[in-house]
Parts: sequence; C-alpha cells; structure tokens
Amino acid sequence: MSRLFFFLVSIVAVVLAVAVFAPGLIPTAAFKPRIETAASAAIGREVAIGDELSFRLLPRAAFHVEALTIANAEGFDGDYLMRVAEADIGVNLFKLLTNTVEVDRFVLTEPEINLARKADGAVNWNFASGDAEDTVDNDSARAPRDLHLGDVRIVDGRAHYSDAAGAKTYSAEDVDLNIFLKSLKEPLEVDGKMIFQGEPTTVDMVLTTLADIIAGEPSNLKLDVTIGATKAGADLKIETGETLRYSGPIDMDAPDLPAFAALIGTQLADAPGFDRLSLSGDVDGGDNALRLTDAHIGFDEIEAEGVLNLDWSGAKPKASGVLSTDKLDLRPYMPPPTTSSEGFPEWSTAKMDFTSLRNVDADFDISANAIFLNDLEIGESRLKLRIDNGRMTTDIPELAMYGGQGSGRLVVNARGAAPSFSGNLDMNAINTQPMSLDLLKHDNLLGLGSLKFDFTASGASQEAIMSSLNGDGGFDIANGALKGVNIAKIARAVAAFQEGFNPAALTTAVTAARGADETTDFSEFLSNFKITNGLVNTPTISLNGPYLTMSGNGEINLPLQTIDLRLSPRATTTVDGVDGRTVAVPMRVGGTFANPTIAIDAEAFLLSGGVKQIRDLLGGIGKPKPAPADGEEAAPEAEPQQEIPEEKALRAIESIFSAPKEETPDQ
Repeated sequence: MSRLFFFLVSIVAVVLAVAVFAPGLIPTAAFKPRIETAASAAIGREVAIGDELSFRLLPRAAFHVEALTIANAEGFDGDYLMRVAEADIGVNLFKLLTNTVEVDRFVLTEPEINLARKADGAVNWNFASGDAEDTVDNDSARAPRDLHLGDVRIVDGRAHYSDAAGAKTYSAEDVDLNIFLKSLKEPLEVDGKMIFQGEPTTVDMVLTTLADIIAGEPSNLKLDVTIGATKAGADLKIETGETLRYSGPIDMDAPDLPAFAALIGTQLADAPGFDRLSLSGDVDGGDNALRLTDAHIGFDEIEAEGVLNLDWSGAKPKASGVLSTDKLDLRPYMPPPTTSSEGFPEWSTAKMDFTSLRNVDADFDISANAIFLNDLEIGESRLKLRIDNGRMTTDIPELAMYGGQGSGRLVVNARGAAPSFSGNLDMNAINTQPMSLDLLKHDNLLGLGSLKFDFTASGASQEAIMSSLNGDGGFDIANGALKGVNIAKIARAVAAFQEGFNPAALTTAVTAARGADETTDFSEFLSNFKITNGLVNTPTISLNGPYLTMSGNGEINLPLQTIDLRLSPRATTTVDGVDGRTVAVPMRVGGTFANPTIAIDAEAFLLSGGVKQIRDLLGGIGKPKPAPADGEEAAPEAEPQQEIPEEKALRAIESIFSAPKEETPDQ
C-alpha cells in the first residue's frame, strides 16, 4: 500500500511540474501548420489560423487562437464561411486521454458566419468528412465518444444568410449567446440576445438531444423567441434528414404584422388592414411551408379556427385552409363609410386602396356566423375566397342576410392602376326594413322581398364606382308597406277636391297623408331595372294592395343621387276594387337620396283632363246659369268671367298638390 501511495504522489508531482514549465517550453507555432492541415482534412474545407496561437495549462488547460478562418465552399460568393477574431478553448486533458472532449471554457469573440443557398438548393455549409474511406474510418476511430461543454459563449457575433432559391436574405448582428451542454446525450441549452433583421431579439432554446441530431434521429426542441414586438414559442419534434421537418404545438403573436413580414423577407403594401396576426395550433412543416391543424388564428379583427397552410417558398407567401369564424369583419379593408347628419351621405371622392390584395395569395373555405362589410351586415354564410396576384374572387354559395337566404359572387381586381369590380346577388325572403336602413339610411320600406342584381364597375373612389356602374336586376316585395305616405288617402283627397272646391281642406288632407305615421300597405311591390353608367332605368314599377293598385316608371341617377319616378296609383273605395269607385291620380317621386319627395304630379293631372276640372271648380267656366223657378226672381248678373289660362290653372293646382316646403331657421 505504501509503495502504491508513493507512486501516485510521484505521478502528481510530475504532472504539476509539466503544468508549471511546459507552456514556456512547447513551441506552439511549430504546431500551427499541423493543426491547420488536420482541421482542413476533417471538414473538407481550408482552415487558416493567425500567428497568435498559444497554449497554457494553468489555471486550466486552454488554447487561445486569433484570426481563425474557414474557407467558403467552391462556387459560392465570399472568401470565407466563418471567421473568428479570437477563440479561447479550455479543455480537460485527463478526459481527452479517454477519448472524451470536456470543454470548460469556449469563448468565440466577434465570429462572423456567412451561410448561403443557391437557386438549385446547394448550400455552403455541407462539409466533407474526408477524402478516402480509410480516412473516414480512422477519423471515426479517433473521434471523441462524447462532448461536454462548460462556459461556452459567443460574444459580439454576426451572421448572414442568403437564399437565392427564395430570393431572401437574413442577418443578425451583436449576437451574444450562452451555451450549455453537459453531454451529447443530455439537453443542449442556448439563451442570449441579438439584433435580427434590425429588431432586438432574445432566444431561449433547449434541444434534446444533440446526439440524436448528429445520428440523424428525431429530437425535441423547445423554443421561446422574441423578435421586436413578435413573440413565438414551440415544443417540436425535429427531424434532420435530407430536409428539415418539425411537428408539434406552436404559438405566435405578431401585433405589428408589417414589421414581422419584413423580418421574413416579405414587404406588405401600405394599405388598410394587415395590422396584426396571432397563431396557435399543431404544426407540421419544413424549410418553406407548414400546415397548422387545430389552429386558432387572429388576423386584424378576425378570430378563426380550423386548418391553415402557409407556403413562403416563393417571392409572395400563400395561405390556404378551411376556417370557421364567429365574425368575419371586412371593414378594415374597405374605405370608411361617409357619414352625414342630413341623411344619405354624398359619394366620397377619397381614393380607395385595395393594394393589400397584392400582399398574399390565398385559397380559403370560410364559414362565418356574421360578416361585416361597412354598413352591410350579413348573417350565417359560407364562402370560397381566392386571391391570385391582387385579384380576389369570393364565391358565396350560402348567404344569409336580413333574415333571407341566397347566394352571391364578388370579384375585386386590384392588379391595375384602378380597381375593377363585378358580381351578382340573388336573395330571397329579405326583411327589407333593416336592409333599407343600412343601405339607404331610412327604414321606410317594410316587407319580405327577393332581389337579383348583376353588376360591373371600376374606379378608385365611391364617386367613380357609382359613375361607372352597369348592370341589371329586379326586386319583388310581398306583404309590406311604405312608411311616411298613404297614397290611397292622397288619391281620395283629390277625388273629394274634384267634387267640391276646397283648397285648404285638400292641402290639409294631402299633408296629413304624408305624415310620419302614415303607411301605404301592399301585398306586392315589384320592379325591374337596368343600370348604364350609374343611371338606373326602371321601365316597370308595380304595386298592389288594399284600396290601391299602382304602376309607374322612371330613373334614378346614382352619381347625382337624384330621383325621378312617375307613378299612376288607382285608389278604390273597396278593399278589392270591386263594386266601388276608382280614382286615378298621377304622382311623382323626386328629390335626392338625402331628401326624397312625393307629391301629386300636377302636370300629368292637368294634362289628363284636370285643366277643365280646375276651370269648372274655380269659376264654372262654360256652364249656363240655371233658369229661375216659377215665382223666383232671377239672380243678378255677375261680372263676366274670364277664362283661366292653362298655365294659371297649372300653377294653382301645383300650389295645392306639391310637397310642403321645409322651413328654414329664418322662417
């Protein structure tokens, strides 16, 4: 035992002596060519070391290298793949003798890495393992069985990645990382910070295990990253074979979507919407694409669930999938509606920007409980949305709107300088009152109706679109009413006027018939129309109801927002018009969308025989005086009556029949 103890003490003394005196005796410069040659052969790439190469044993065994360079692969731009200003490497010599590398200090100062991928997929970080089969075997025999890392740091590093296949570049500056690896078979932990694509970035990563990655076996990766305002986390299964594959739960929140898009090499057009994006779900993906199942997606004001596919292999990302959402809010992508305190607003001349359709290509099946499109509210619907290079096609096979059901199609083409639009709508059983309130800014039309409408238009503003609108269609409304007017009551008032001249009573009756609480009930109200450059022509208008039938025609000028409709109502004294008296009174709807008017069409009334009636009522023109009865004295002769000119009769009847003028503040 004593001899064994003396032997061990002697060995320790020799080791201490070598540790004290060897660094001054070993000519490290003599080993520099051998180190460069061995390293170059190991990785199949030229390795160069600067003249400042040193080695020490105390306080720990360590190498210090300056100006370490690894050459770039042949055929790639740039002289080097990696360049390191300084490297401090501390190793456990006793472990090295057992074919195990245990690094207790590994500090790379100002490393610079340039990674590149060509258009054909070739990369510059694909190292060769040796020039001959026996070399590989020998290298494998000498390779360490395990690797242990202690204090491992990257200080003030830089990295650049150029992808010619995807036409993208990425860069990182001020890279400061801490790395911990107890064993190849235990987790590799990395945390640190950098400036990635100009944004402050923090990284916290755990990979289990590095041995599996080296052997080409699946491993697990936990990752938490913050890049600017964007945060992302993942717990993934990683497979590194011929291509990178990953799967597992992920989550991401990008409150500034344009900034995040710039990070991944996509420039979003400066247009409404595309403000934020959040994702979570189970991912299955690779280098250039991924599929997210059980996905929860937040995009601007839209919250959706389903399956999402993303592909960023090309110059423009493409999204597709099957999604469902409670509310599909499209208002952020539309110009804000013009508001007015005087009813219907004027068309806006502000430029409408649809260039956001050029940001991404898409192909989605979407079901929604509600869709918001400015003032228009759509109920439970299903739509097929496709975006191809700035052209959006939305097919809506199932459309619920204002209690009705139908289908529709909308095409918005933003490829050119000015957007163009086309589409169609076919709806049944619509509740017309809330629809007219949203679209026309009044609720004076009641009933259940059907609507068909085909249209085309172009222009960069509401005003331009209304001026270029072309199309045709029609509507049919059943069992409803027109609020604010009682056409049958107006007709009966005119009939009473014809029987006995009382202008004051007629004016009062007509005014009362246009009261806010009055209605014109109908069983059917229908019309068809044709639109040419914003001018709506209505060749047929038909209304049938109790005590009333009505026909008509006219024009509506959409650009000027003016109305000119001529109506021919026929009022009866019985509900069904049988065995009763019928009164025909022409009427006219005019004014503007903001201030529509309805009144007796005095001109048509007079031309249809009203002039004679007015003349008779105002003076009994042409009527002989009745002879006095027996025993009665003859009435005194009146002054000779002058015939009333037609123009004067027209002015008289117009003053009675016209719509009342609105009072001004000065009146």
